[in-house]
Amino acid sequence: LRLSNGTGPCSGRVEIKHEEEWGTVCDGDWTIEDANVVCKQLQCGSAVQALNRATFGEGTGPTWLYRVDCHGDESALWNCPHTGWGAFTCPHYFDTGVMCSGFSGLHLTGGDTACSGHLEVKQEETWATVCFSHIDFKAATVICNELDCGQAVDILRGTHFGDRHELIWQEEFHCVGNETHLAHCPRMLHHIKTCSHDATVVCSG
Repeated sequence: LRLSNGTGPCSGRVEIKHEEEWGTVCDGDWTIEDANVVCKQLQCGSAVQALNRATFGEGTGPTWLYRVDCHGDESALWNCPHTGWGAFTCPHYFDTGVMCSGFSGLHLTGGDTACSGHLEVKQEETWATVCFSHIDFKAATVICNELDCGQAVDILRGTHFGDRHELIWQEEFHCVGNETHLAHCPRMLHHIKTCSHDATVVCSG
């Protein structure tokens, strides 16, 4: 299982390799439960959106699965009830996609209160640092809201990073400001593995 053509490793068109050939999933009855199984299987947190009509472009190859009906606790997408491998040929216009949170938690650490500090997001089992350049005040508003920490007061350039070998979160957040969760904000992938300063968020708390 893989995601193709997305904005980062945890979003994209759903593709499955079966009988040594990559193919797609048709969007009949494609729901958030189905998307959740994909996100969990790829260790990408939980599903933010289940997308259809080839949101991430049309794929190629067979449409391997159609009318997938997951309950949400299956360990793999193909363990969910479906109509059979390649049972239905579906135009690629109907390819499914998912947007996963990519992280399962966020917190502010090292601040004076629980509502201020360096922003970190949990990726699988590790906490990754978010760079100062990757968020703005709108994102801070969403973060403070999500953490029940009142209003965003400020974003500061945190510690100068230099050579600290910590995991850096690779995506830049482009929030509108009214999202309920940081995971719901649009994102852009950056391949820069370094960070000059981490982001320190201060909420009114």
